[in-house]
Amino acid sequence: MNPSDDTADRTRRAFLGTTASLSLAALAGCAGSGDGGSATETDAMETETMDTETEAMATETETPTPPADDVPVLNYALTLEHLENAFYREGLETFSDDELMNADVLADFGERVRMEVPDYLRTVGDHEAAHVSAISDTVEQLNGTPVAEAEYDFGYETPSEFLAVAEALENTGVAAYAGAAPMVVNNDVLAAAAGIHSVEARHAAFLNLVNGSSPFPAAVDEASSMSEVLEVAGQFVTNEVDASAYELGDDRATPDRKADDDTSDVNVLNYALTLEHLENAFYREGLETFSDDELMSADALSAFGDEVRAMVPDHLRTVGDHEAAHVSAISDTVTELGGTPVEEAEYDFGYETPSEFLGVARALENTGVAAYKGAAPTVSNDQVFSAAIGIHSVEARHAAMLNELNAESPFPAAVDEPQTMAEVTEVAGQFIVEN
Repeated sequence: MNPSDDTADRTRRAFLGTTASLSLAALAGCAGSGDGGSATETDAMETETMDTETEAMATETETPTPPADDVPVLNYALTLEHLENAFYREGLETFSDDELMNADVLADFGERVRMEVPDYLRTVGDHEAAHVSAISDTVEQLNGTPVAEAEYDFGYETPSEFLAVAEALENTGVAAYAGAAPMVVNNDVLAAAAGIHSVEARHAAFLNLVNGSSPFPAAVDEASSMSEVLEVAGQFVTNEVDASAYELGDDRATPDRKADDDTSDVNVLNYALTLEHLENAFYREGLETFSDDELMSADALSAFGDEVRAMVPDHLRTVGDHEAAHVSAISDTVTELGGTPVEEAEYDFGYETPSEFLGVARALENTGVAAYKGAAPTVSNDQVFSAAIGIHSVEARHAAMLNELNAESPFPAAVDEPQTMAEVTEVAGQFIVEN
């Protein structure tokens, strides 16, 4: 199995976790009993089984099971994933590694970043292919018909133009998932979609970086509507597309994002606020502890050229500003919902050097991604949920940049994994010295 096959398989498992019962039922219907009966008994059993299956098929033909409510939303996501998959597939066939590494837009970067670009683009392409496979399988499991790949003209002629289109597509993907997530009915489909949403944000962060943009331009990522995103995608599509695949029925179910434990939205928000307090204090204290020169000279950054090292202090200040904004917004929301916001604790983050500071930052941001993914599907208030999804992808953008600075892949998996409240609270507790 090659790496891309493994990526696709793991992504498919993540997406099909809740619809697996459909596959298992079909599998059980095809499996033999293993008793080793006589030929006559076996023939009789097979005849009876065939008669039963024929009757069942006839019944299904008369009264077909309608597609699940989430099929149009999944087909919308699949349209974007097809587009991205085709984009990377074609672009990586068009340009050699040397051409990509020598793209004009990368001229100010040192050898480290330029050499990473081709392999990172292949990884992103593998992720998009895995998303196509997983979403297509899920649509079929939900009795729908997956939309097919269209025909495209992406309009690039040079490696720099290819990288610019990649940046635009990935940021559009972030906005698309943020806009579609509140419409998802099935909570498990929502959880998997949230894991893809944050990976799209990781892709976008790196592509923003190499195109000279901020990896994380806002404290909360904005959402785009389905019509807005399809208009963007339509600029690249050269054949006719049947828009009926995205039509949402008037009688579709209402999303029910409450967990079985009935955790209130205020509790979820205070849980998120606990993490944001921790991150806010971490950056505030770290940026007071180390000067810009100390951060730029961190041993962890020694393999990077001057251009990346010079960016680090300002990028860290931006991340710190984002965490402070998250603290303020979540505190205000808890108060508006009649709750009492949790207060900042006292912390010991354990770092002594700039490199250790960057290492803890990476760990905290990736924990934040897992925390928001785990908690978001249990938020009932639509406005609160939409804001949480917008913060979730920003945490992923932070994590991607900090992974890169710590010599880790910005996007280590095709679907980000969640963590439970208990797991995240245990991680946060390692830094809290007084509540």
